Formats: sequence, C-alpha cells, structure tokens
Amino acid sequence: MPTNPTFEFLSRRETAYKKIIPIYKSKLQKTSVLRLLTFSIFLIGIFVFYFLRLPFFYYLIPGSLILPFFYWVGLYKKRKNQISYMEETLELVLSELCRLTGNIKKIRTREPWEYPAHIRNHPLSVDLDLCNKYGLFAYLDTTKTKQGFNEFLDSFVNNGFNQNDPVFITNRNFIQSLIQRKNAPYHNLRKLQIPGAEPDEKWEVQITDIKEDFFEIHHYLRFIYPVLGVFTPIYVLIGSLFSLPFIPFLLLLNGILFISYRKNSYSRWQKIQSLAKQGKVFQKSFIYNAKDRKTSKRMLNELAQLGDSSEYLVSFLPHLVLNVIFLWDLWKIKSFSKWKTKYSNHWNENVNYLLLLDKNLPFANFSYLNLNTTLPLVANSLKSQTIVHPMLPRNVRKFNPLPEVKPGDLVIITGSNMSGKTTYLRSIAVSLLFAKSGANILGSNFTFPNFEIHTLIRSQDSLEDGVSFFYSEVRRLSEIIKNAENSSQIPILFLDEILKGTNSKERYIATREILKALKNKNTIVFLTTHDLKLAEIPWAKLYHFTELELDGQMIFDYQIRDGISHSTNALKILKKEGIPIEDDSD
Repeated sequence: MPTNPTFEFLSRRETAYKKIIPIYKSKLQKTSVLRLLTFSIFLIGIFVFYFLRLPFFYYLIPGSLILPFFYWVGLYKKRKNQISYMEETLELVLSELCRLTGNIKKIRTREPWEYPAHIRNHPLSVDLDLCNKYGLFAYLDTTKTKQGFNEFLDSFVNNGFNQNDPVFITNRNFIQSLIQRKNAPYHNLRKLQIPGAEPDEKWEVQITDIKEDFFEIHHYLRFIYPVLGVFTPIYVLIGSLFSLPFIPFLLLLNGILFISYRKNSYSRWQKIQSLAKQGKVFQKSFIYNAKDRKTSKRMLNELAQLGDSSEYLVSFLPHLVLNVIFLWDLWKIKSFSKWKTKYSNHWNENVNYLLLLDKNLPFANFSYLNLNTTLPLVANSLKSQTIVHPMLPRNVRKFNPLPEVKPGDLVIITGSNMSGKTTYLRSIAVSLLFAKSGANILGSNFTFPNFEIHTLIRSQDSLEDGVSFFYSEVRRLSEIIKNAENSSQIPILFLDEILKGTNSKERYIATREILKALKNKNTIVFLTTHDLKLAEIPWAKLYHFTELELDGQMIFDYQIRDGISHSTNALKILKKEGIPIEDDSD
C-alpha cells in the first residue's frame, strides 16, 4: 500500500482500538466483581445482624456499602457503553480501510432489490452498475437518514445539470469545506454511528413546528388543567384522611376530560416519542456539529426527559390513573410546547445541517480515501488530463486522458474484446455524475459543460412485454433522440455496440443515420464499436484500445491511443477457453 496519510491515520486508529478494548474489558470485569462483592457483603451483613438481633444502628455498617454499590453500578454501565462505542468505531475503521484498499466485498452492503424501484430500474443504474451488491452505491454510501439516502441516490439518476442551480452550488461548497478540514469525513462518520443499528439501516429525521396548537383545539383546557391538576391530588389526599365528599365526582370529571383530549394527546405523545428517538440516535452528531453545543445538550436532555415520560403509555391503567388525578398528559404537552418555543429553531438548524451533511458525506469521504481526486470545473467543453473508474482496484487502475470534445462531436472508440472500451465509457459517465453532484472526480483537470447524460450500454429484452433485444435498443435510441431535441442542456450520449441485434449492413446504415441526426442536434456522442466501417464517418474523432502479445499470452495495458484498432482477439479467447476453432487463414 503506497504512503497515504488517510491509510496511516486509520491504521493507527485500528491499532489503538485493538489495544485499548481488551484493557477496558478487563476493567469492566473488575468493576463487575466489585459490584457483585459490594452487594453480597451488604446482604450478608443485613442477614447476620438480623439473626444476631443487634440494635438498629449496627445496620449502618453494611448500609454504608449502598453508595459504593451504586457507584460501581454506574461505572459498570459507563464502561460497558464505552466498550460498545469503541467496538462500533473499530468496525467503522475496518470498513473504511476496506473502502480505501478496494476490498469492498468485506463491507456489509444492501442487495440490489433493496434499492427503490425507480433507482434500480433507471437506465443509468443499469448501464453503469450503480445498484450492484458491490457497485458504486455500495462503495460510496455512508448515509444514515432516509432523506439523505434518497437525495444521494437521486443526485446520480437526475439527468440534468445546470451550473447555476443553487442546490449544486450549496452541495459543492459544503463538500469542499469537509474535504479541507483535517479528517472531518472520518470524525463525522464516527459521530453518526448509531448504537445497535445495522450498517445499512436508515433513520428518519424531521423538523418541527414552533407553535403547538393543542390548546387551540382544546382551548377550554388551557385554564382548567392548572387548577384541577393541582387541586385534585391535594383534595384526594386530604379527603382520604378526613373523609371529605365529592372525591368520586372530582375523579369522574377529570376522567371525562381525559376522554375528551385522549386522541389528540396521544398524537402529541407520538411526536414527542419520535423526536426523542431522533435526538437520541443523532445526539453525537448534533452536538459535534452544533454552533452552540451547550444549547444543543440542554435541548437534547430536555427532549430525552419528555421522551422518558412516554414510558407510562405502555400500560393503559397507570396512564389513566395519572390523568384522572393529575391531568398528566396536559402538563407534559405544556412542557413540550415550551420546549418547541425555546428550541424549535435550534432543532431545525441541527436537522437541516444533518441532512445536508448526510447526503454529501459519501462524496467527501470518497475524496478523503482517494487523495488523487480533484475538483472539476464548469466550461464550454468536456475534457480531462486524466480519468479512471473509481471502482477499479488500485493495483490495476490505469488513468487515461479524455481529449477535448465539444457539442456536435462524435468520438468512436474501437478495440478488441476486454481491452477497456466499455470501462472507459463508464469512467467518463461516472465522472460526470460525480461532477454534477458537486463532488471531486478521480482524475485531473476535468472540465464539463451544462449537460444531460444518456447511456445505452446494456439493453435487455422482455418476454413478458414481448420486446426483443433489438426493439429494446430502438426504443431507447428513439427516446434519447427525442430528449436531445427538447433539451436545454448539451446531451452527452454513451453508446456501446448499438443495434447488435440486426445484420451488419442494416446496422451500419442505421447507426450512420442516427449519428448524423445526433450531430445535427449538437450532442456529444461516445460510441464503442467493432465495426471499422463506422470509422469512415468524416466528422468522427477516432481512438482505440488494443492488446499486446507476450510469449503467446494476451496482455492488456488499458491505455487509449489515437486512430483505429486493427487487432482482433475473439478467436484467441475462444481457443483459450477450450472451444475448438479451426484455423481458416488458408
């Protein structure tokens, strides 16, 4: 592994956690023993003094162990949480090292069918292998919120790009700010860890209204509940001692009031529970990124206390008793209203920042792990000094140039099988998707115009719909041409061996006419083909990949070259795999 500050930083973290976790586990065992020993001595002391019939003040001797016992209990819980957090952090570090080294199969990822249907069935997802189990999304995804996950996915399949789009500008500036802060992506990932959650689990987080409208719906309760909520328990207590009348009537009145607001109060409890859970899940990230951390801590603590109060809702009887005597729900709703008045703006600022962070952190983390990324620039043409596909293993990555192409240009790439033609197309397409998301690309001096991207790399037939492979391609091409005609951006097309399902003569004529129509619409077209006759198109820019032969073995250098390729290797590959092919050279 070449020298890489990120790799060294993560490796040091891995070593440190592997050393310190066993130490803390040893301390946890000692704390557990002390906790058990203290409690055992306390119980033995109580029983011994009881059987010896000693005076009461002797019980103070074992009783003095109560405070140490609670201290050990608290320390045990604290150390257990610390160990859990360190183990989860170690798992994060190991996962990031796998991303960095390209060992993505050791990262827990979601299955393709777990992505939303409109994402996994999108042509860009199909053609660029975005939703594969070990594809680009699996490699990049670090999101924790449902909203951030969906926006992260949409940033890829949303075809259009405009440099004046405020969302693009915001995302781009935010990603760059994360990249420039030392180890910021790692620290944010660490703070976004959710205890006990699955690695690919997503959580919902919501903003909240400042105003609480409960007492506007039940306006009469605003003035009644402070009186009855204080008077009733006092009167019941005194009345039970002195046999005062009207206690059943008072309790019945509160019960009727409880029934009248029960439905709406329950919906408020659901909001409290939801917000409290979100606050607990994202507590570390909220505090870490807050401008005012003290206020954030107070806000989350008060919200947690309200959330803890909702435990009484589990059983109806205690909940009923609390409301019949104290009108308990109304006091808590009033506390929630005060919390919203005091902290709603602060909460919403935290949530908005979290969502902005969550959807952009995958891109910032990509640059953090890959130090040779650069910021692409918006220009009138598409070009790059070097470019490579991010999913290629580091030890086989070959950076290639992207010569300047402008609207109306056609780039035809020829070459033998497995030489790198399709991967080169995907490298350019994926780099464009990164660029329009505001992210860095794996390469240098990349410029791109306002564009709309279309791909036709992997067509599929359908027995269910009665659609052949050829007709599937034709429909896709027709759709691309229509979109190009109505597009306000520059259409950039990636076509891989199109119209494979028909004979060579008609394929050449159809492809030539399609390319002519696309040129008239000012599109940029990248086309790979084995049909060298297409290289005769006069306005085409010609490049190729080839293979070398050494000691009878095919070797690919995956380097793009000018001109067309005259080498073929299909028969060689067939023979290599044991398929009998007669030499027809005579």
